Amino acid sequence: MKVDAPHVSRERQALGCVGATLLLLIIPVKLLRYSSAAGSVAVGVAPSLLGPSGLLFLLLSSPGRLSRLTVAQAATLVGAISVGLELVQLLPRPGILDRVRYTFDVLDLLATLAAVGVSSVIASMVLGGRGHGETGRR
Repeated sequence: MKVDAPHVSRERQALGCVGATLLLLIIPVKLLRYSSAAGSVAVGVAPSLLGPSGLLFLLLSSPGRLSRLTVAQAATLVGAISVGLELVQLLPRPGILDRVRYTFDVLDLLATLAAVGVSSVIASMVLGGRGHGETGRR
């Protein structure tokens, strides 16, 4: 028996495309961070801005089980994951991971929280009335 894929609204498709783009932009930003010309704070916190926003938009665009979450619930989930990933950097790294240069920064933590807040407001505006646990099916 063939099961049709669930209908995803145009708004949710747009959020998915933007989310994937934001997450892919982390790669060139990380490479730019290690070049000698880029040492600014904006380049340093950019992954902490792009990652949570991209993850939130992807979660909200999904036709799966997580699409039943409201924007606030999804933002809380993404915020917990993102802050957790930032705080994990405080743990000592075993073995060969001890040589990896990756340090905790309070600006990254603040950027993560700001990104979750701003992206949840944007997602609420894009989804309008359909962003509150509805799947976008008509």
